[in-house]
Amino acid sequence: MVKPVQNLDDELRTTTAIAKRVLPKMAEWKVPLTPENYHLWFEYSIGSNEGLTGDVNKIIASGKPFTGEVNKKLYDKYLGNEHDKRLVEQVQKETQKIFKRIVDDILITNESTSDYGQKLKAYAQQLDEAKELSDVQYIVKDIMSDTNQVAESTRQLQERLEEATTQAEGLRQQLVKTEREALIDALTGLHNRKAFDRKLKELHDVFRKEGACFSVIMVDIDFFKSFNDKYGHQTGDEVLRIVGSILHDTLKGRDFPARYGGEEFVVLLPTTPLNNACIVAEQIRKNISAKNLKVIKTGESLGNITVSLGVSEIHSGDTMDSVIERADKALYLAKDAGRNNVKSEGDLQS
Repeated sequence: MVKPVQNLDDELRTTTAIAKRVLPKMAEWKVPLTPENYHLWFEYSIGSNEGLTGDVNKIIASGKPFTGEVNKKLYDKYLGNEHDKRLVEQVQKETQKIFKRIVDDILITNESTSDYGQKLKAYAQQLDEAKELSDVQYIVKDIMSDTNQVAESTRQLQERLEEATTQAEGLRQQLVKTEREALIDALTGLHNRKAFDRKLKELHDVFRKEGACFSVIMVDIDFFKSFNDKYGHQTGDEVLRIVGSILHDTLKGRDFPARYGGEEFVVLLPTTPLNNACIVAEQIRKNISAKNLKVIKTGESLGNITVSLGVSEIHSGDTMDSVIERADKALYLAKDAGRNNVKSEGDLQS
């Protein structure tokens, strides 16, 4: 038996909330939106008919579809008598209010396109003026049709936006990769001269604004030209790769090794004073000189690689060129002193 519906007017004040339960359920189980089906699911949602609730729950649990035949049997079984028909009329009248309120909510709370918004306003007016329940049904179908079109348009737009976002991200990554490759020396894998110039400017700017010191180490491979002429350019390239690898492995953190050009390398040491930079330079020299070259095919020893290093520190009044120039002069002092050693700008003054 159907329970008496008391205080229907009070309950119908919450029709929008009920509709938000009914309509998603009907959509989930693909139940056509007809007045009879809506009434059926309305009763199910408010739990006013125990038998109906039990049967619907069994069908849901079984996973079987709510076909037209199933819907009709449920309706005839539980809502087909005269008393229920009067209730249907009441509920269907309130259905008109439900959809009117839903449309009003959409107009208030959603940013619709101007065309869709105008259509919704027209439908709201039609719902106000509807005389027959069948009119409500047709209006609801039109609303659903237009809403589905907007949803499809929105879905396609979302897909296009996602595709554009993916493409944009791909382009961004490619740009990052291209820029990174443009700042890397292809042979040694270290930063190239362009990257070094950029980093030097950055450190110099910070020094002028904040006073944060930095030091420079110039590194030159001893007797590289003679070695290159004797063993060939391929072996010479391998020596450059080895030195680059040792620099990379020796330096840590924010230290910035780069290939300066030819057989020359340079290292920028942020927030590092001259004395500490000389210690780093000496460690680089030791690590490189410990490397013994051998021809892989024959096992022939080509001797050890040695380097000369010059060190300078940024001072007040220094330009980017002047701090590099002092490191370069210290480097040539190291070569004049017999190579395979470290000299600093301090040695230039003695």
